[in-house]
Amino acid sequence: MKNRLEALLNLYEKGPKDSFVIYGIALEYLSIKDFVKAEEYFNILLETDPDYIPGYMQFAQLKEKLNKINEAKSLYSLGIEKAKTAGDRKATSEMEEFLNELE
Repeated sequence: MKNRLEALLNLYEKGPKDSFVIYGIALEYLSIKDFVKAEEYFNILLETDPDYIPGYMQFAQLKEKLNKINEAKSLYSLGIEKAKTAGDRKATSEMEEFLNELE
């Protein structure tokens, strides 16, 4: 895991606007339970690329783990809007299910 995270961080230094790399870093931090760093990179991701749909779902799930339910709901709602705009029915459906479970 550490080698993969280091590789992603090196890629990030070279291309800090690469959404896929930023998303990968956030997921790596999530997998090692460094939730503070995961949140940091999810925020960077959504600021850099507000249309990166998978980021909304993963970030919302992290917020759920941290018992920040209102923030999770907000992220799911935003993600649903983005997914609908992009015509991504699968992502829309998945996030709607997760959001419905919280309500």
